Amino acid sequence: MTPLVLLHGHGIDSSIWKGIKKCLPEYPIFTPELASETRFVSIEDYAAGLREWLLEQGIERCVLVGHSMGGYIALAFAEKYPELLAGFGLFHSTAYADDDAKREQRVKTLRFMETHGAAAFIKQASPNMYAESYLEKNPEALSNHIQTYSQLPTDAVIAGFKAIMNRPDRTAVLETTLLPVLFIFGQEDKFIPFEKNIGLSELPQNAQTLVLAEVGHMGMFEAPEACANALAEFLKNIE
Repeated sequence: MTPLVLLHGHGIDSSIWKGIKKCLPEYPIFTPELASETRFVSIEDYAAGLREWLLEQGIERCVLVGHSMGGYIALAFAEKYPELLAGFGLFHSTAYADDDAKREQRVKTLRFMETHGAAAFIKQASPNMYAESYLEKNPEALSNHIQTYSQLPTDAVIAGFKAIMNRPDRTAVLETTLLPVLFIFGQEDKFIPFEKNIGLSELPQNAQTLVLAEVGHMGMFEAPEACANALAEFLKNIE
């Protein structure tokens, strides 16, 4: 059975996948930990580091699905090491580079992190990670998120953020890949706007798409069973 490698996003860690792993006990799932990494200065560096990690684990070929920043790494990996993949996926992620307005916003956020640290950044960003309807039904989710991820080292959070800022557009990877591609979108995602990004699912020759209504940027918490089912279907189609 082809291993499934799940990459977490920025400002969180590999623990986000616990619920997904619990839903898919029959699959070999690997969750690399990138949250404390300070060695890398670009998304391409993260992809090269992931390749080394996979080889260390004895994984010669896998399905690679990345959440948010993890999706940026998955795209860079698919561009450079397609022979190591049986398929890949963007989980609340995008192939587009930042536009000018987003770049300007990121510069301000970077300055905030450099001045106030990662914990302040996590506290500020966390309300936008979830759909408002989810937070209304799960009021403890926000405090849990802040408590869990405020401990991340500031230098690693800043390193990841700088890599995100400087990533290129990778829509060409989706247009040219022969690999199957999974897309998971949240209609209430404030970081990866649904209307702007849904068109990406039309670019690959072989794509599977899950659209989650009333879900923000954290589908693995907001709709774990639906996300797990989509991953299982994607893996079955590859097998």
